[in-house]
Amino acid sequence: MTDLPIPQTAPEYRKARTEVATPFRSSFTLSLEAKILLVVLAVLTLWALAILTFGIPALVWPMKVMVPSIVLGLVLLTWGI
Repeated sequence: MTDLPIPQTAPEYRKARTEVATPFRSSFTLSLEAKILLVVLAVLTLWALAILTFGIPALVWPMKVMVPSIVLGLVLLTWGI
């Protein structure tokens, strides 16, 4: 025998327990478009901070990162893949 007024297996107990554990979950859901926008804004913000910190060389860093992927794309295009 337990001292709980509602058995733990009752649906009302489960519902109340999840509402207490996650009170804001339903009000902070984001769509896929909003998540993509936030990621893009975060990357641009980091890039702007790098430019403010390191100056002109930080402008070139994204191009340095893109070069291998562009070369790989050209090789795959040439091979017909």
